Amino acid sequence: MTSLQKLIDSGIYKTGNPLRLHLGCGSTRLDGYVNVDFPQTEHSVMQVQADVHVDIVKDLTFPDSSVDEIISRHVFEHFSRVIALAQLVKWHSWLKIDGVLLIETPDFLGSINQIVSDDIDYKQQMAIVRHLTGDQAADWAFHRDMWWDERFETTLSKLGFHITYMKHTEWNHWPRLRNIIVTATKLNDVELSTQVDQCYALLKDSMVSETEIMTFMIWKEQLLENIDG
Repeated sequence: MTSLQKLIDSGIYKTGNPLRLHLGCGSTRLDGYVNVDFPQTEHSVMQVQADVHVDIVKDLTFPDSSVDEIISRHVFEHFSRVIALAQLVKWHSWLKIDGVLLIETPDFLGSINQIVSDDIDYKQQMAIVRHLTGDQAADWAFHRDMWWDERFETTLSKLGFHITYMKHTEWNHWPRLRNIIVTATKLNDVELSTQVDQCYALLKDSMVSETEIMTFMIWKEQLLENIDG
């Protein structure tokens, strides 16, 4: 049974309404969205305000072109490079044409530029490092990858998304942490084989040299396992 059918059967979603997913909602519940996150037992700090308690990587399945919008705020950085690509492939297939994807993560380049500036002291540097690496208060609460303008632009465009909005934000109080918000739309349907080939090309960008070919082969296997799973 797909996640969509489970939502219908449970009364959380009513057929005919827009289907908007808020993935990794944490303590923020959005009206008009299906708010999804781990069970409370997986959270050591925040009080989760989810409608559905599941692993958003392993447990969600939606039919092609069934979802109107996906929001993922400060979740994407918790994914490894392989999982991030596998999720984008899945999300692209779930979304309707012109469906909306919004992702917010720490701004890696903005944070690095900030941390090396002369007017930043050690305490603020450590706050920025924590921002980039996660609070690490739970097994899932480590940030496993970094995202910035060009990486979002390259990745999303290769996987069939069109970026419509990109914004850099900074807290208006200490420690003035920097984030990036990207909104994109699904342009058209793309064959899975094409998506996978594009993922392979993106994974090659993470190779330090051709001597990492065996590592690359492992990434390819992991990608297929996570897309199929």
